[in-house]
Amino acid sequence: MSTDPQTVDLTTAGTDEANPLPVGLSDRIPKDAVMRRVRVLLRFIRMKLGKAILLPQLGSTEARELRHAVDHDGELTTGYMLMCALSAGIATLGLLQSSTAVVIGAMLISPLMSPIAALGFGFASIDGHRIKKAVRVVAIGAAIGMLTAVLLTWISPIRNATPEILARTEPTLLDLAVALFSGIAGGYATVIGKGGTAIGVAIATALMPPLAVVGYGLGVLQVQFALGALLLFLTNLAAITLSFAIIARLSGAARPLFAVEWKPRYVAIIGAAFLVLAVPLTMTLSRLSREATMRMAAKSAIVEACGGKKADIAQLEVNWPLFGDPSVDALVVAPTYSPNAEALATKQISARMGATVLVNLQQLQAADFQSQTKAMVDAAMERTAAGIAADVPPYDRIRASIGLPTHGIWANRAERRLYVEPIPAPGWKLVDYAEVENSVNAEKSAWNVRILPPAQEQLRVLLKAGKEADDTAISPETAVWALKRWGLGSVSVKAPAGAETDALVARLKQAGLTATVDSEDLPTPREGQSLIATIRVYGKSPTERAEEARKAAEAKAAAEKAATEDSDAKAP
Repeated sequence: MSTDPQTVDLTTAGTDEANPLPVGLSDRIPKDAVMRRVRVLLRFIRMKLGKAILLPQLGSTEARELRHAVDHDGELTTGYMLMCALSAGIATLGLLQSSTAVVIGAMLISPLMSPIAALGFGFASIDGHRIKKAVRVVAIGAAIGMLTAVLLTWISPIRNATPEILARTEPTLLDLAVALFSGIAGGYATVIGKGGTAIGVAIATALMPPLAVVGYGLGVLQVQFALGALLLFLTNLAAITLSFAIIARLSGAARPLFAVEWKPRYVAIIGAAFLVLAVPLTMTLSRLSREATMRMAAKSAIVEACGGKKADIAQLEVNWPLFGDPSVDALVVAPTYSPNAEALATKQISARMGATVLVNLQQLQAADFQSQTKAMVDAAMERTAAGIAADVPPYDRIRASIGLPTHGIWANRAERRLYVEPIPAPGWKLVDYAEVENSVNAEKSAWNVRILPPAQEQLRVLLKAGKEADDTAISPETAVWALKRWGLGSVSVKAPAGAETDALVARLKQAGLTATVDSEDLPTPREGQSLIATIRVYGKSPTERAEEARKAAEAKAAAEKAATEDSDAKAP
């Protein structure tokens, strides 16, 4: 076997962990040969990883041309600065109007795509010169965007913090995911040569609107808004840049590592840029980790405070802001109401997290499975971008005003109605439930309360009062109120024919109810006797209808038989 250093076969290396090369040969192998083997191994690993995620592998010439094209597109030009101003202006106006469509219009311009791509390629190549150049272009574009937002905020007559603005003052896990996917999509499209507006939309989604919110916060002197949106911008910028760098490295588009220039000033630039991007990303990830821990603690504490396993959490919002105390907003559906649930949950969550946690707990009562399902569906459908705490129904006040045990309570936020289903109370009449509803709604509140009274088999309606009072009969107004609360569409009325009955039918029709009148076999009321109509609330059951059909068939058969016998008797 030859011992010439230039012909040593490294594949025959030994298995010594301290020295994987054959014993006695490691000191005779040139360093450039080892480096060539290391570069080949790294290139092999890179190509395998790139192919695993369906990335094309670029040759040295293609990679060089792509890097030059990315650098050229990421240069600072007057067109780039104009597009930054226009995009930020459209985004600011859309945020102030809370118009998603207008914000999307700002995303279509996407001026930040090119310098971000150059920044990602610079990190992938560990190229301090390219990083310095790209950071300068991104910083100038961001400054133009924020300045434009400040000016538009000052001259705009609308300065209220809209839901679109509030949604971009705190980085969330979804925002970070959007940034990561945007960067991956942008890097992939750049490598295959199909970058453009579509990828720009994805990137602008995570960058330009937060910049506009930074300008809005500065314009209205809300430092918390500005700092929160700035953290969101830097976090998304770091995630997108990292995604671009990974795609560039795995596809072979980045400059080879052995060609890196380790000059002191380039190293300083790379370190500074890395810190600028890594610090906000680390802060955001740490905050999201705390929120995840608090979410788990909140779930167990709220369920325990609201009655254990029978309680279902329909909505749960956990927030740990940069400034201020952490908060938990929850909506719970449970069979019974727990008076001290919010205080107990606050105590337990604060103890587990080691910090003061603000808990806003809403409880909906639903005794059976159907009521629970309806309450949870209604809560999910009514959820808005502003969160469940934006419009809280006055559950406790209404429960106290009613003064009755309730079977279920649920809200319709779209129509601002609160439905209450009380447990049947001994001695209570329909008119009592109607009076309670009127008294609750008489209080000044933006919510309309509707009480669902216990259903009855039939209603006795007083059409005309006589000399003798009838305590079991109710007024037509109360009858119509109860029928509407029960959600009926048609009823049957049994009453003597006359003007009073016609007036009742007309009132039911006006309320959207179809009435069928049955006046057969009813005696004419005596002089001075009250005129009563009976409204059947429940329709005929399938058993009743089948029985009526059977009797009708038997009667028809008997009539036909009698007719036949009569015909036979008359025959000569």
